Amino acid sequence: MKFSIKQLSIITLITFSLTSCQTAEKKTGNNGIYTVIGEIKGLNGNLYYRNPEKQYTREYPSDSVIVTNGKFSFTDSISKLTLLRFYTNLRSKKDHLYKIAKGGGYYPVKSMYLMLYAFPGAKITVTGEATDFMNAYPSGDVYNDGLAEINKLIFPTINQAANLSVKASFETDEIKIQQLKKQADSINSLGQAAQLAYIENHPNSLAALWYLEDMIMRRQISDEKATTIFHNFSKDLATTETYGSVASRIKGIEATKEGMPVPTIKTNATVDGKEFDISSLKGKYVLIDFWGTWCGPCVAEMPRVKAFQEKYKDQLVVLGINSGDSKEQMVKFLEKNGYTWQQLMSDKANTSDNFVNRFNVKGFPTKFILDKDGTIVKRYLGSGEEAFKLLEELMQSDSK
Repeated sequence: MKFSIKQLSIITLITFSLTSCQTAEKKTGNNGIYTVIGEIKGLNGNLYYRNPEKQYTREYPSDSVIVTNGKFSFTDSISKLTLLRFYTNLRSKKDHLYKIAKGGGYYPVKSMYLMLYAFPGAKITVTGEATDFMNAYPSGDVYNDGLAEINKLIFPTINQAANLSVKASFETDEIKIQQLKKQADSINSLGQAAQLAYIENHPNSLAALWYLEDMIMRRQISDEKATTIFHNFSKDLATTETYGSVASRIKGIEATKEGMPVPTIKTNATVDGKEFDISSLKGKYVLIDFWGTWCGPCVAEMPRVKAFQEKYKDQLVVLGINSGDSKEQMVKFLEKNGYTWQQLMSDKANTSDNFVNRFNVKGFPTKFILDKDGTIVKRYLGSGEEAFKLLEELMQSDSK
């Protein structure tokens, strides 16, 4: 998958005046202090990151850390164990580690990030170098040591495959393009196999558990395999958010199979804050549409969703579940386009309102079709053409 430079606005709208760690308004009170001291050879300029427990503004869209001759240090506060990603400035032509393809888009690979676990009292050391990827890793505790171990294993492979993809984007000879893509796919397959082996062999590693969820979301592992591996993980990790998140997905694998009753949804995560209960929709067919304004294919299909809603209003109910947008962004988009069906907002945290996890949604758009009894008839990922075809068949059959 490739992103345009414009799509970086959220994470790279960074002014050059940011020269030190910015202090953004904190959402939690007395957070615990953690410290990071690092040396990344070959890196200068700033590193940027976003603390999920802070509120950022357009003027201060991220925190930044000064890196001078590869060295840096900073302190921040956090209330709980959190995985952070640090990235370089795309606008700095010599210092960024983005994989820029022809046309200006980029491949968002993990190897361009410095990843580390922050938690109250942590004293983290980062060492390594910045070549054409972030070959630098954290240490100092069991969480960061484990993260460093798996990232050292897979980052070089990720980088190698990404370089081939970039090279292919600039190639004009179709035969060479296919050769480069085949090489990239082969390297990625080897890397995923090594990653999976690591995950299976490290059931006590939080980083391995995080990568298991990542493989589930990227459809790099079968549901059956993921379930087996998850149940072998140590229950010592059960108090972490990652464990809860993966557990919710694993439960969702079984709960959202075709022929199963739709998972219970009783929530106030609505536009007006009023309670919604999915059981109230029984008696009509239901189209559940997982979407976001940032998702091009989602937005492109919504006029057709609207057409179905209006054409079959006596037989069909549409339920939108938004992920990734603020309430304000979502409402503005809906009002502008006249989309009036019921909307829910999926929580990012691992709560009962995290419908993305509970329905094991692995990509956008994802659509579910329910029969009149609330039973899952079919799940569709990606283009909704087949979903619309089935809906048409069901509506026509129902009207006879």
